Amino acid sequence: MSDISTTVSNVIPFNFGKQQVRTLLIDDQPWFVANDVSAALQYSEASAMTRHLDDDEKGLSIVQTLGGDQEMLVINESGLYSAILRSRKAEAKRFKKWVTAEVLPAIRKQGSYQDSSNKMKALMDDLVDMTETNALKGLARHKVAHLPASIQRSASARIYSAVHTRFNVPRLELIPASQFESACNFIAAYAVLEGEFIPKGNGKPFDIPEKLGQCERYLVSADPHGNRQVTPVPMGAFVLTRQQFMQSMLVDRDMPVSTAEMFEFVALATENLRYRFLFQAARRDAA
Repeated sequence: MSDISTTVSNVIPFNFGKQQVRTLLIDDQPWFVANDVSAALQYSEASAMTRHLDDDEKGLSIVQTLGGDQEMLVINESGLYSAILRSRKAEAKRFKKWVTAEVLPAIRKQGSYQDSSNKMKALMDDLVDMTETNALKGLARHKVAHLPASIQRSASARIYSAVHTRFNVPRLELIPASQFESACNFIAAYAVLEGEFIPKGNGKPFDIPEKLGQCERYLVSADPHGNRQVTPVPMGAFVLTRQQFMQSMLVDRDMPVSTAEMFEFVALATENLRYRFLFQAARRDAA
């Protein structure tokens, strides 16, 4: 966190409904009073909102108040969008539109701040929204629901890590909106496509034995950091492409699928389609 100095004349007040959001121009860049933003986004407190921000996204600045000049925590434009993306409140979407449609244009008009290409607005509009982010998290939770409760959290973390690597993003909220369905498909098919079976045996390192049993199988892969991983593959597990998996559902194929398992698969596929329909409808309504 850095110390930032400003003058009284650089404080520009805005109102989001009844909540004042004070904005400052510092070195011709907009900064926002963290307490005001956290209140508008309904965070419990400013520290909860800024805890996950990078050091260059937050700082301390002198702000004029009715009680005199006070040192306050402020966040820059990048930090503002990070806070919006992390908020689970319904107000976040309306606040984002208010900032991009009213606040930033007004700052450009009053000061020398420039963003002629509207990169930030375009970025926010092109990312998955909170509804879609929660849908992805819901799919991940469903994916690990059959695992023992003690390892569900670590299993979910492995899925998220794979998603981050696949879509080249540090967190789900930064997945492009155009790739939402691809992300849904990736999570839904993760275990099948990646051949990853959790857990690995009490968290201890595992390697292929020198002598193998007749039916023993192991998957050798690399984690997102390039480290070698060896995972025992259960006899009932299959590593298939999407097309191979769909073809294997036919009764004359090699993969044995019971009638009960087939009904379970149909139920899960139907639920997946229901999720997609609801979120696609929500996106159309919001557009």
